[in-house]
Amino acid sequence: MDELKATIRTALQSRSSIERGRVREWIREARDVETLALLYRLTEEAWDRIDPQLEDSETCVLIRGYLLRCILDDPHENIALPRQQAAGELEVWFVHLAGKKDTQEILQNVAAAVTELFLAGDEEVRGAIETGFLEHVLEQISLRPWFSHWADDDRLRDAWQRALAWADAHPDYMKSLREQLQALHPREE
Repeated sequence: MDELKATIRTALQSRSSIERGRVREWIREARDVETLALLYRLTEEAWDRIDPQLEDSETCVLIRGYLLRCILDDPHENIALPRQQAAGELEVWFVHLAGKKDTQEILQNVAAAVTELFLAGDEEVRGAIETGFLEHVLEQISLRPWFSHWADDDRLRDAWQRALAWADAHPDYMKSLREQLQALHPREE
C-alpha cells in the first residue's frame, strides 16, 4: 500500500498527464483512508491531467466513499479529513451536485449511503452526520426531499426533527456564507 501512496504522490507532484486506466487501477486498489485522501486530492488538483478524464459517476463514487470513510474513521494522523470536516465537505459536495443537471441518481446514491452510515454508525458518527451534514442540507428547502424518508423511520426520525428545527431557524445559512466568501475571494479561472 505504501508503494501505491508513493505512486499517487508522484503523480500529484508531476505536471505530466496521467493515464485514466492507471487512476482507475489506483481507485480499485485503495483500501485505507489515506490512499483515498490522495486520490481525492488527485481528482481535485490534477483533474485536467487525467487523460482521458474519469467519468463523472466513477469520480462521484470515489468522493462519496472517501468522505463517508472519513466520517466513519475520524482520521487525525494523516492527510485525510477528520470526521466533522468531512461531514461539512460532504454537504458542500451534495449541494454542488444538486445544482448540476442529470445528477439525480448520484444524489439518490449519496442520500442512501449517508442514511446507511447513520444507521450503522456510533453516536459520534451520527452526530457528525446530523450536525455537519444534514442540518445544512435541510437549510435548502429544495434539498429536503432527498432525506424526507427520515421523518417516517423510527430510527431516523429524532435526528430528522432536530436537523429540520435547525434548518428552519437558519434557512440557507451555509449557502449564504459560501456566497459571501466567494464574493470576497472570487476564484481565478
